[in-house]
Amino acid sequence: MNIAMTGGTGFLGRHLTDVFTRSKGHHVFILSRKQKETEQKNVTYIQWLAENAAPERELSPIDIWVNLAGKSIFDRWTDSTKEQIISSRVEATREVRRLIQHQPEKPHTLIQASAAGIYGTSRDKTFTEQSPASNEDFLSHTAHMWEREGQKIEALGIRTVYARFGVMLGEKGALPLMVLPYKFFAGGTIGSGRQWLSWIHVEDAAELISYAAEHDEICGPMNVTSPNPVEMKQFGQTIASVLHRPHWIPVPEFFLTKALGDMSLLIVKGQRALPKQAMTAGFRFMYAELDFVLKELLLHKNGNKSQS
Repeated sequence: MNIAMTGGTGFLGRHLTDVFTRSKGHHVFILSRKQKETEQKNVTYIQWLAENAAPERELSPIDIWVNLAGKSIFDRWTDSTKEQIISSRVEATREVRRLIQHQPEKPHTLIQASAAGIYGTSRDKTFTEQSPASNEDFLSHTAHMWEREGQKIEALGIRTVYARFGVMLGEKGALPLMVLPYKFFAGGTIGSGRQWLSWIHVEDAAELISYAAEHDEICGPMNVTSPNPVEMKQFGQTIASVLHRPHWIPVPEFFLTKALGDMSLLIVKGQRALPKQAMTAGFRFMYAELDFVLKELLLHKNGNKSQS
């Protein structure tokens, strides 16, 4: 199959490209603002969202679109940054719709990125794909706007999966920042410690996106999270145990709010999101247990992968 992907040079995009090309034998067209990337087998780079870029002239007929493009949320949330986070997602999704409309043959599937943050935050509730979306804070509002733009593509008669990502764990992203205090013997409970962390290993996230692309029964919202979310205190204690470091210096919520501003929402709030649609569809998580995942990522150990 031919697969077009935006955000393909990012953290998840590189893992997903590997799954599509090496494991599945598909050809991936990666739309990037850069003119050139290192050549790879079964990968074609096409410039987009840049001056004089005309990706519609270079794209072959596409079977599946994967839209992951958007400015990173890991930056201090000034008013300007917030605007860029939302506008980058909306602009990219509008351009995907334009390109799809330009092609004579429409793709059969769109995988549209979103976030588990769309449900809002709660210490007590459990969210599945049937739970109502929220619009109560910046993260839920961003995901709401992102999905709303994707619905305009779905309206073209294209099966659309809204991949609501939890916190992805891997060699990049949030995990190195979360681990850093423990490496300096300064780790401890963040905020109340009762806030939920809906996490997923980046390789499971990539495999689940590939699985959804190939299974027509999957449509609509899909939580891309581990079946075993944890509270932040447990997450920190597990890091400490794996690294043989103490878990002892608490970081009060008010300190994080003062230091990070609105961005502290990423750390002091959370939601317990379960991947009900993925499990119902028969997807098997290779990295279901947090202890195994952190040992694999932090100690670089190989071995048998856990099954859900």
